[in-house]
Amino acid sequence: MQKRSEFARYNDGVVHIYRETERRSNFGAKLNATALDDLQFIAKLSYAEQSKRQQDIEFANQQGFSLELKIRTRFIKGIDNKCKAVINGVLYDVSYVDATKTELYLYMQEVGDLA
Repeated sequence: MQKRSEFARYNDGVVHIYRETERRSNFGAKLNATALDDLQFIAKLSYAEQSKRQQDIEFANQQGFSLELKIRTRFIKGIDNKCKAVINGVLYDVSYVDATKTELYLYMQEVGDLA
């Protein structure tokens, strides 16, 4: 009998986590990130895509964001709801982070394709 691995599997893809750098227009308005140059790299993580339960969608709506992708990845410090995520050239806002001792669940809203 084959022993089952005790480690979680994250085999749906790779997510790059960033923090937005402070950029301002000529008249002082905050500029949104549109390219990787606008972001500070934090981590590269493998992830497992999670199903969006009805309660997750309702929670997101109550918090004022649209839940478009929910992923699970290993826990690392420094990831919070001010971070951005990039998967396959698409930029996401990390709108909510649910953390356990070993894993992070990232609730994300799509921002758009990176330039």
